[in-house]
Amino acid sequence: MNHRLRGIVVGLGLLLATEAVVRLVIPENDLLFSWEHPDGIIALMGDQVYLRKSSSTTSSDGPYPWTITTNNLGLRENEEPTPQAAKGTKRYLALGDSWVFGTSVTQGKSIPDQIESALTAATGQPTEVLNAGIPGGSAFEMLSRWQELNGSLELHGVILGIPHNAGRQKELSSARDSMFKSGGGAPYINIRTYLALRRAIAPYTRPRYASMEYTSGVHDEGMLQDLVTITAQAREQDLPVWVIEFPDNMDLSVGRISPIDQRWRNTLEPMGAVFAGHALNTRSCWGFFDHGHPSEAGANAIAQVVVNAMVANKSAKMLQTEPSCDAVDGVGPGKPGWVVPK
Repeated sequence: MNHRLRGIVVGLGLLLATEAVVRLVIPENDLLFSWEHPDGIIALMGDQVYLRKSSSTTSSDGPYPWTITTNNLGLRENEEPTPQAAKGTKRYLALGDSWVFGTSVTQGKSIPDQIESALTAATGQPTEVLNAGIPGGSAFEMLSRWQELNGSLELHGVILGIPHNAGRQKELSSARDSMFKSGGGAPYINIRTYLALRRAIAPYTRPRYASMEYTSGVHDEGMLQDLVTITAQAREQDLPVWVIEFPDNMDLSVGRISPIDQRWRNTLEPMGAVFAGHALNTRSCWGFFDHGHPSEAGANAIAQVVVNAMVANKSAKMLQTEPSCDAVDGVGPGKPGWVVPK
């Protein structure tokens, strides 16, 4: 055997020995970057995203008392969901921020609750709408909820509330960005020696992964990207997707119809999403002192419009004014027995 061949054999032997030692001493998970773990960055961020625990809260919005109850998953539900929906029941997952969760609206009267009731009445089929809204949440938290629950619960569709909290999205985008940058562009190969070297060299390499850049305003680009991910994954499973549009605030809504930001529709409708929303154009649509969320009547009006779109499988052209919040069931300022606060 010549010297060159002998050197190659010895070198391969040393590499194999090193690989064997590294495999015995260092678990593979210790050499992976955050985003390469099976549960990805969502599981690793843990309670930075949302709390998974049961709770009960009672408070009031002026003269209107409300109670909020969550289950062990942090869903706004009185019971724990079973993995399979009840026989003959359609189960939908509602994702969003405090508007979907139902801040200042009592248990059983949130938008998902009212969609559940209205859709059962409209179709004659038992319907369950799980409320996975997160107060103060962002689009990334919606994505987190989706990826956590999608694999563990039988679902027949997804309802997305367009999120409002761009500041929260910015906060989480920074955390996500720091996880991706550590990768340095090096691919994954299941050889421990390589993974160990990759881990050591990564801090000195330039990142090649796209960051989740924060832009500005309510409709941050990163928020749109996260809803695109949810919609794409749901459509791959042949699950219908409905998107709820909301007006920005009470002062710009009462007495008029707020314009719609078309970027959401332009991006998600070609993917198969159906859009609908209510203009909330009367005072009874909004909370008594909480002017940032719909009243019980407002939640009902939103639900009626969304159910119409779900049944027709067709987007509404703009924010709807019918049914009026004055005409639907539910408490609201100015409705009989409920004064408008000064």
